[in-house]
Amino acid sequence: MINTIHIFSRPLSHYNTHTISILLSDTDRILLIADACYDQTSFKNLTDNGYILSQCLSTRGVELQAPFSAISDIEWVQLIDSAKKTITW
Repeated sequence: MINTIHIFSRPLSHYNTHTISILLSDTDRILLIADACYDQTSFKNLTDNGYILSQCLSTRGVELQAPFSAISDIEWVQLIDSAKKTITW
């Protein structure tokens, strides 16, 4: 089971990465939305298994990069429902 979904809407440089790395556990997942999609390269250093909202990718004309998986709005709701908690940064 997923412990926490961390939802980011801005590039990683906007956040305190030290705090984020302390709070992330192996059972957590990262979801990138909005302008965070542009910064997949930086976020991939934080996770081996992350998600990006597919609508945000297509709206911004950004290609998906590993280790992220594109998810739909419905899958986003299912992802949130499967987690114990969420943190929106």
